[in-house]
Amino acid sequence: MTTAHDYPTLAPGQCPACGAVGSLVAFAGSLPLASGNRTIEVPQLVGERCERCEETFLDDTSHARYLAAADELVHQARLDAGAELRRVRRKLRLSQHEAAAIAGGGPNAFSRYETGKAQPVAAVFNLFRLLDRHPDLLGEILEAAASFQPRVKSPLRGT
Repeated sequence: MTTAHDYPTLAPGQCPACGAVGSLVAFAGSLPLASGNRTIEVPQLVGERCERCEETFLDDTSHARYLAAADELVHQARLDAGAELRRVRRKLRLSQHEAAAIAGGGPNAFSRYETGKAQPVAAVFNLFRLLDRHPDLLGEILEAAASFQPRVKSPLRGT
């Protein structure tokens, strides 16, 4: 079926995800959320679920609650990750500025990582996990970081 504008519309009960007609049934229950090492169930959600592809479509209220729970879960996972980075940084006796110098991301990067305001790339986590297990590599990494100082040419200064 199409509208006057020739936009396709869904038939009643048609799944927007897989297109199965008559496959949507009422849903009331909980759905899982996962971020990092954390997993939660968001309870008391309402909407429709496709019997064919099992995709769930929440009503506006449940959708808003689910998104709020997801935001909070991501924030908590970032705090967990930040606490782990802080633990390793302190174990290595590095300042946040020194840690940022070897990981990249600018002078305030580590403060933002540790407070959960920013999510570092996987390479930062991998580097600090490696250093946690092999702190003897820190000297070599600091040496390499000190020798790597990219030069930026600025057309404004003629360099």
